[in-house]
Amino acid sequence: MFRKPFKIRSNNTLRGSERRKLRENVSKSYPMLTTEALSQLIPNKEEMSVMKIFTHNEEILTCYCLKKNPIFFQINTLLLPTVYLLWSYPCNILSFQTFPNVLAILAGGADLMFPGVIPPKEGLPHFNVNQPCFVTLLGNSSAVAVGVTASSKQDIINDGAQGKRVTIYHCYQDHLWLLGDRTEVPLMLDITMLLKSTDNVEHADVVIVDDVDKSIKNIVELPDADRNPANEDKSYTTDGENPTNETEIIEELSPQEMMDKLLLNCFCQAVLDAKKVELPILVSKFSSRYLHPTCPEGQRIDVKKSSYRKMSKFLADMQVKGLIEVKELSKGVESITKLYLENEILKEYKKSEFAQLRKEFQELKLLEEQDAAKKNDKGVEIRDLFSVSAKTVTFFKEFELSKGAVLSASEVRKYVTEYVKKQQLTDPANKMYVRLDPLLTDTLYERGNYEERLPWDALLTKLTGAMNICHEVTIPGHDPIIKKGRMDFIEVSIEQRMGNKKVTIIKNLESFGIDTKRFAQELQQTAASSTSVNPVPGKNITSELVLVQGVQTNHIQKMLDAHKIPRKYIKGLDGKDLKKKKR
Repeated sequence: MFRKPFKIRSNNTLRGSERRKLRENVSKSYPMLTTEALSQLIPNKEEMSVMKIFTHNEEILTCYCLKKNPIFFQINTLLLPTVYLLWSYPCNILSFQTFPNVLAILAGGADLMFPGVIPPKEGLPHFNVNQPCFVTLLGNSSAVAVGVTASSKQDIINDGAQGKRVTIYHCYQDHLWLLGDRTEVPLMLDITMLLKSTDNVEHADVVIVDDVDKSIKNIVELPDADRNPANEDKSYTTDGENPTNETEIIEELSPQEMMDKLLLNCFCQAVLDAKKVELPILVSKFSSRYLHPTCPEGQRIDVKKSSYRKMSKFLADMQVKGLIEVKELSKGVESITKLYLENEILKEYKKSEFAQLRKEFQELKLLEEQDAAKKNDKGVEIRDLFSVSAKTVTFFKEFELSKGAVLSASEVRKYVTEYVKKQQLTDPANKMYVRLDPLLTDTLYERGNYEERLPWDALLTKLTGAMNICHEVTIPGHDPIIKKGRMDFIEVSIEQRMGNKKVTIIKNLESFGIDTKRFAQELQQTAASSTSVNPVPGKNITSELVLVQGVQTNHIQKMLDAHKIPRKYIKGLDGKDLKKKKR
């Protein structure tokens, strides 16, 4: 599921109510966890966030992160832990053990098939279909993959030990793992497990899959130290069949060979990316502009860890292979003078998985940038709303709306029109007027005051006036937020300090989603003047103001325009509202 890059649709801080809801969901999915364990998994004070992810297969799912490490991901109603969580807090869920060479197949997107599972000596535990589970490797009880069971124990008894055992959703070194701090698999030795595995290898060539239920007698061969490695790989492929050609045999590369392969792939892509570059180009510039940017996220090119050791040796090899031509145009400084784009190595590279994955990643990145540009073009959107108050709740109960329900002006008009038509309150003598019945009179007037009829506009004005004022703020890249009261203005004012010095103060930037510290830094560079961020005096809530030396209204106006803040929500830039105060 996460083998290919995915797109993050939203990433928001997890609120207290959302933490409680997540705790309840985890407790329901994993009832064996104690209250203390749940508090450790989902702490109240630690940094947590929730993300909406759009996968390469066009599936939308939710991911929960603790300290930037993903810990749970939810697909529809299924909540599964990540390998990061299982390394820190084993959840005592079902696990299956496999051989180390199977990990590469799982990482490639395959599911765990029955022949790839090492059967436990004590027999299979009871399990159902779609039960959360994880996969470990022989000799290490740390999770390397997470998924759900593809069959139940009863299915295995009835149909035999064949087919798929685990549907894999998440695997070590996939893109969900890359989202975290990229910790390597910890070594957690299980002494009992190791003794049993050693005993099986030394004293038996075969192991019966289920000792508890004697009805199954499928036999899985264990690896032998003297066995041919190619045959060993053939015995434990995850599709349950022996491969018929050498391409299906997994080759384990050393770290040096992996770096050589990464270096060659990145260099081939860099040559293709630089096909229109003006030659000659310095090797250093080529590396920084083209070579290193082609490296996949989560990996790093390090020539010292390759077999070449030095970049000059690598470039000499690339020249021998006919990919480039390198010359020393000035003493001690090498430049690339030619790129051979019709080289056979480049033609083979274009068909490789590395090239295909990079192309897909670039397409996703382009879509993400286009979406971000569209959202940023809209700017901050503010909409005036009304909530049902205690005085108007009786009227809106006619439409099954309770106190606190939020409505726009058009929705209020729609409900009033519907009510007037239903009760036939339009004045026959003048259709511009509405006759008030007892319900409308009680809603619009205090006791003892009333009118027999009102114009449509006056009726709507009185009704919205009796409701509570609120507003909706939509900041690009974030979900809309509804707040009580009217929208605050950004206030720009000038104060005079001692020695005839003046400072410009900007308040209420947070209401429009502007980071005050970042705004102050940008203003400092734009205006070439010192800035500071201070708490707003006299406010109980956390609110900050930005202070800049001198009269900087022109620079502030340009910066607020860049954030696409509507001018009607800014006070102090037109000169009329600008206040000069002495302190």
